[in-house]
Amino acid sequence: MSGDVFQPNLRGHIKPDVLLRTRRSVMEAAHLMQAKKARQRRHAGLALLVVVGLLVLFAPALWSAAADVVAGETFLDMPVVMLALSLVFLSALFAVVMMQLKASKRGANDE
Repeated sequence: MSGDVFQPNLRGHIKPDVLLRTRRSVMEAAHLMQAKKARQRRHAGLALLVVVGLLVLFAPALWSAAADVVAGETFLDMPVVMLALSLVFLSALFAVVMMQLKASKRGANDE
């Protein structure tokens, strides 16, 4: 019974129901791949937006602390300590965002 599915009919064509099911599965797979790519681009854009936003938010404090260090303040003064904490915070946040992106890609690949 299953052997006659791909057997041509009297006119030499494959049965239309098999052709339609194959076409439907290919179209569905293509749609899923496009949706996955769009989701990955959206996540990467959001991560970039967050990092740039935090960098812009902390830029005045970073600039001021860097100017204080150049002016001769020690590394234990408050502006320099804030600069160091800000840099650690930004790098840790960037690492967390990158881990989330990697986990979302891994999760999307498992689906």
